[in-house]
Amino acid sequence: MSIYSEMLSKSVEESGLKLDKIADLIENQIGSKPSKEYLSRLKNGKTSPASNKINDALARILGIDPWDLKTAAYREKVPHEVIKRFQKTS
Repeated sequence: MSIYSEMLSKSVEESGLKLDKIADLIENQIGSKPSKEYLSRLKNGKTSPASNKINDALARILGIDPWDLKTAAYREKVPHEVIKRFQKTS
């Protein structure tokens, strides 16, 4: 499980909210509703991290820092070779 999905899974569990409710709350914030199945795949690491728009909504709903969630998402999306290259130059 990735840092992103671990963070998301833990936050969902701690919130006590069901995925259906989270999907409804996201729809209220951004105007489109992700499916319960999509949210499940996100939290279980079965799909790539969500867009910034959805991550911002998730962070607000779940009470987590949006930058922490987006940073975890970026780390997963960026190819490993690119991360290695950044580490060499810093």
